[in-house]
Amino acid sequence: MSDTLEQLYHPAALPAYCERALQHIADWRDRASAAEKNRRLSGSTFDELFAGGWLDLLAPRAPVTRNGHWPTLVESARIAARACASTGWMMALVGGHGCIARRLPPSFQDRLYAEGSRQLFASASSSADSQLSLEAAGMRVNGRWRFSSGIEDATWLMLNAPCPNHPDAARTPRFLVLMAAQEVHRLDSWDSCGMAATGSHDVLTRNVLVPHEHVFALQEVFAESPAMTGTDYIDRLPLVPYLTTSIIGPLLGCAEGAHAEYLRSLAGSPLSSEPRIIEQIAHSAAQLYSARLLYESLISRLHDAGVQARALDARQLLQLKRDRAYLAQQCVQVVHRLVERLGASSLVAANSLQRHWRDVQAMAAHRDLVWHDAMQSYGEAVLRPL
Repeated sequence: MSDTLEQLYHPAALPAYCERALQHIADWRDRASAAEKNRRLSGSTFDELFAGGWLDLLAPRAPVTRNGHWPTLVESARIAARACASTGWMMALVGGHGCIARRLPPSFQDRLYAEGSRQLFASASSSADSQLSLEAAGMRVNGRWRFSSGIEDATWLMLNAPCPNHPDAARTPRFLVLMAAQEVHRLDSWDSCGMAATGSHDVLTRNVLVPHEHVFALQEVFAESPAMTGTDYIDRLPLVPYLTTSIIGPLLGCAEGAHAEYLRSLAGSPLSSEPRIIEQIAHSAAQLYSARLLYESLISRLHDAGVQARALDARQLLQLKRDRAYLAQQCVQVVHRLVERLGASSLVAANSLQRHWRDVQAMAAHRDLVWHDAMQSYGEAVLRPL
């Protein structure tokens, strides 16, 4: 299976971006091992991601399209992840943060881009000691914030948490705060065995005062905004389903890349004539084909809803969550089947198939793909209809 064999893009994705990603895939594969060791992507890779437009597909300065850029982002990330899952993750997750920035007021967008067009928006999750406190001059930000993918190369950081002393705290559960990445202290905490090159370190904010203009009600930014006509659907519909589903691109791409690596490793090997190996390849290919159909269905459901200016209902959102988790399980099973019989000689960090195995497990552990939560929520809805 080559990188171009059976290459079909989702019909809503712009082929030019996908084909451009294919042109870079050999270079991204060559850099993947070094990126994992360095625990971050190289400057050359970031230059290519910006020059190719992938990190700006959903940014405020992206051109408006009739059907939206979201499927193109997911498909491009899928292709990149065949070579390097961390590169695909940077496209889908960190590049996807641009759709948050594009929902902010135009005057604030001008501030975000005041230093130039090359802006990268990282995020971080709140922890037990993350704190927001309102003061007369702005919002005081303190504490540790977790898993900030791309923070070493980011220009802006997005944080969100409750602010108990805010006068609107009762009706605004969380506030979104944007601050310059240079204002936070990066902790060298990302020591994961998988997705190492995402550089998803924790960050520490030490009594940072953020101006009021940098603080927004999170629910208002992420909510449905039907009044915004003439723009991409990513601006109008509830944002969370698109943000949380973007990661299926690098997830599936990683599994596809593992399968391709396995076939490459068998080229000219006497193992390629063994019945158990032949069966293994066929089984994984069939499971990948099934996973692709589910992947395409997930994109189509969200894209079609976007084109129709229709928000998904509660049952459809549970189905989306269920199917993302199921897709993650299928991808993990595909790669596990390929690595389990490789033999002791393959159990080295430099083995590219082992890297795919580490990466796919790390992605499947993401909170938006957790099996139990997704199945529990959907099962309860089936047994106790909404």
